[in-house]
Amino acid sequence: MRMAAYVLIMCAIMIFQSTVMELFKICGIKPDLPLVFALCTAMAKGENMGAFLGFVNGVLEDIIYGKFLGFAALIKFLTGYIQGYITRDIFKGPIILTMSFTFLGTLVYNIILIFMGLIFGEMTNPWHFLMPIVLPSALFNMLISPFVYGAVVKIEKFFDFYFNVKY
Repeated sequence: MRMAAYVLIMCAIMIFQSTVMELFKICGIKPDLPLVFALCTAMAKGENMGAFLGFVNGVLEDIIYGKFLGFAALIKFLTGYIQGYITRDIFKGPIILTMSFTFLGTLVYNIILIFMGLIFGEMTNPWHFLMPIVLPSALFNMLISPFVYGAVVKIEKFFDFYFNVKY
């Protein structure tokens, strides 16, 4: 039941990303809210949930925007797993840790994206992508991550209360 709820939340976030987040573009760059949600959930719940939500996020992104079905799914799956694996034994209380790990997770996502783009011939010059797009996107994601992480923690508390109640 929890997984189905997360899939519905991810669908709502993808709709929000493709409509409302267009208003928050600065110089053509906007925060990647579904990626931040997957990264924050990976920090809160571990690598399995991060990999699952990264995969769902990637499949939805491939269906909406992609040329190849599974390209973004593989990359976001790996990013969610790596984020959850690295942060599973770290205390995530301070906001600066959440922001730092989201920044690093976005960088890992974009490095994997560049690497896969070079392998499949979709990208010819990664430096034109790295500096003007990757770093501002990582900064945007870093700035919204405390709010998303707070929402993930509240969602988890709700799910823990709702699904652990004995009737």
